[in-house]
Amino acid sequence: MPDINTIQPYLLSPNIGIIVDIVALVVIVVLVIKIIRDYRIIKASHIFSELSQSAEIPIFIIDDLHHLYWTNAEQVSYLTNINHNRALALFFADATAVGKLNECFATGISQHIEKSFKIGDKTFWFLITLAKLKSKNLVSGFLSDITEQKSASQKIENLQREMQMQNEMLSIITAQLEVQQAAMKEQNEVLTRQHQTLEMQARMLKTNNEELELRNKLITKKNNYITDSIRYAQTIQEALLPSDKQMRGFFDNFVIYRPKDIVSGDFYWFAVTDNYIFTVMGDCTGHGVPGAFMSMIGVRLLGELITENKIDRPSVILEAMNDKIVAALKQDTTENTDGMDIAICRFKRVFDGDHDYELKFAGAKQPVYLLRQGSTEVESIPSDRRGIGGQAAYSDVFFFEDYDYNLNIGDRIYLSTDGIKDQNNLMRKRFGTNRLKMILQYTSTEKITDQKRFIEEVLNHWQGLEEQRDDISLWGIELGDKILLPESTL
Repeated sequence: MPDINTIQPYLLSPNIGIIVDIVALVVIVVLVIKIIRDYRIIKASHIFSELSQSAEIPIFIIDDLHHLYWTNAEQVSYLTNINHNRALALFFADATAVGKLNECFATGISQHIEKSFKIGDKTFWFLITLAKLKSKNLVSGFLSDITEQKSASQKIENLQREMQMQNEMLSIITAQLEVQQAAMKEQNEVLTRQHQTLEMQARMLKTNNEELELRNKLITKKNNYITDSIRYAQTIQEALLPSDKQMRGFFDNFVIYRPKDIVSGDFYWFAVTDNYIFTVMGDCTGHGVPGAFMSMIGVRLLGELITENKIDRPSVILEAMNDKIVAALKQDTTENTDGMDIAICRFKRVFDGDHDYELKFAGAKQPVYLLRQGSTEVESIPSDRRGIGGQAAYSDVFFFEDYDYNLNIGDRIYLSTDGIKDQNNLMRKRFGTNRLKMILQYTSTEKITDQKRFIEEVLNHWQGLEEQRDDISLWGIELGDKILLPESTL
């Protein structure tokens, strides 16, 4: 064994001192680590004793520097198989969550954060609760799966939104119904007023109808009375016209006489004097009752001038008739313009080798037509362009003239008013003078008594359903070898 004195110098050498110092330092470090470990164990035991009082299980503890102090995320996966590390990563990546964490450190008030993320096509929701620990400046985080609650909440919210939409639609429908009800109410009020108005009008109409019915009865009664009176006037007027029996004693003839309104403004007149036979056709102003009055005046004046006063020149007769009508109707001082168109034929039987009759004619706007035996041409014997009456201012300027013709037995004379010429058909076309002359020519081979039938057939066919426009008169006379002159006049 070496002697202590032998090794002592080595122990006391500088190298040995350094080693001793290192060993001592190591021992001190070990002791410090042991003390820190024991402190952390004691500290952790205190923290977990505090956390053990909570019903929830924390998944992490964070210090005020946002360092993860502790977590069980790697050890536990008990929430719908979600990796808690992923949840923590989502937590620390969210600025709002970090702000909530800082607020929890600053105020010590617990914070709640809802967080969602998707796995596949499914969305998961978690509620993270942050609570500050009292023993240390640490915050613990608790994780709760609220996916089912959130889904239920969303369903409730959807239902609420749907109910809200339905309520809004119901409100709109209710408002529309209210508007429609108001409109219907207004329409009903309008209909009610209209119904009341119609009822009142119906009552007034009923009253008016009753009044009209009464008036119609009165009008019908008066009309019947007037019609009866006019028909009686027709009887009187026809009695003033020459009869066929009177005229047959001197020549064969026919008369087409069609008043427009029962009585007529047209008239024809026949008279025999000591030397002459007179035939007259007149067309008075108007038709119906006014025309009939004028026709009676014309008949009366002819009788007075020819039969009583023995005036035999047609032109003088026309002048005298004009003067008397102007005086009777006071046309010099009034605006009355009534008058007549008239044609006067005076026949005289002669025994001359050249002719059998002499005709003297004068007309006031009323021509006559001549068809000589054996001829096919109908001649027009013109009249003066001046009527009787109604033109008093021109009576001193225009005078009527006589026209003389030599005729033979078998010749035919036609006197006509303008009613037949002015009659229109369905096409509003007038019958006209040319058509009248053509019909007279085509039927000239017929007996004059049969000629009437053909002319009436043509006229009826032409008129058809059209209304008669005016009085129609046509008088056909065939000169014959009958009694020369009667012993007395008519």
